[in-house]
Amino acid sequence: MKVVIAGPNGPDEEWDALKEAGHEVVFGQIDRNLGGRLSDGELIELCQGADVLVSLFVSRQVVEALPDLTTIVGPAVGTEKIAIDAATENNILVCHSPSRQNVIGVAEASIGMMLALAKRVKRKEARLRGGEWGQRVDRGFLMWEKTVGLIGLGRTGGGVARRLMGWDLNVLGYDPYVGQARFDQLGVKRVDMDTLLSESDFVSVHVTITPETTKLINEDALRAMKKTAYLVNTSRGEAVDEDAVCRAINEDWIAGVALDVFDPEPLPQDSPLRDLDQERVILTPHNVAASEASRMGNQRLAMENAIAVLGGSLPHEYIKNPEVLPTWRGAGLYE
Repeated sequence: MKVVIAGPNGPDEEWDALKEAGHEVVFGQIDRNLGGRLSDGELIELCQGADVLVSLFVSRQVVEALPDLTTIVGPAVGTEKIAIDAATENNILVCHSPSRQNVIGVAEASIGMMLALAKRVKRKEARLRGGEWGQRVDRGFLMWEKTVGLIGLGRTGGGVARRLMGWDLNVLGYDPYVGQARFDQLGVKRVDMDTLLSESDFVSVHVTITPETTKLINEDALRAMKKTAYLVNTSRGEAVDEDAVCRAINEDWIAGVALDVFDPEPLPQDSPLRDLDQERVILTPHNVAASEASRMGNQRLAMENAIAVLGGSLPHEYIKNPEVLPTWRGAGLYE
């Protein structure tokens, strides 16, 4: 069977388990400076005759041009850039790879962003690099007894909550899709969105993209926050209205922001986000949580999913469109 690895990926030999299982493995070359993706035309050409495609980016055009494809494996947590509706319509199974290492990395990075903002790390570094020494005006503040608001209590939001246990601060949460037991387990106080925004010293976003979460953090949300509060987004760029963020910083609606994700990506060179006060704004290129452990964890899970499907098994925990199973074109194909 043919498997296409369309990246981003590590060294080719890390996928040898697929070859050892008797499958043909084809790699697509990518330019990370262009966002780490092939064009639709390049991907379609590469995937002719492929049974399984491992890729973060799969459009409807690609899906409809590949009649032999049975399965798409996203080598990460998110599948927003995969046309799942088109895949379902064409009886193609979609899996994702939410490795434990990736979730832990993003949770750690989210807290790291909060700390960098609270301790005014960028301001202090700029002072030092400019030939000066510490000034009283540069002092940060304690997170002790502050309030952190988590929008989303899934894997990553929950990971942040668990890591903040014992920090002697208040943790609020908003997530209409999980039950009260989840809040109780994590020690998070359940509140509505308005309360979270108005009471939090840090608002940390942990959502997938749906019609409800697109531009969830908009002008109204930012104006509802404290003037002394900070926004952190390590989830999806589409969840935040970037124009509103620029106004929020320039007009002092909030104290600062840390963004690791953008819409679109890579962040355009002419984005007004790049011109914001560098001492109040942290911008990282969707890699603040990146580590070798998380890369390997995602890749290993993606490969395990591919091997399972090609071997006639189903990675049920990681299937994104289970409704396709009764008519899945791969059913029984590899037995």
